Amino acid sequence: MTILLNDKPYEVAEKTSLATFVESLGIARQGIAVAIGYEVVPKELWDETILSDRMALMLIQAVSGG
Repeated sequence: MTILLNDKPYEVAEKTSLATFVESLGIARQGIAVAIGYEVVPKELWDETILSDRMALMLIQAVSGG
């Protein structure tokens, strides 16, 4: 199935959790947030949040600086 992350398509297996998907990207959980439908998903729910076909995700990464 295909999901969109920041408008870029990714192929993922059926029943993939948000946590598994983020791990597959090689991105550390610290300093990022993921929103589905413009609503941030709390990290404690990532394991139980199952992705579905054509789901649109937005990944937001904190950056330090000034």
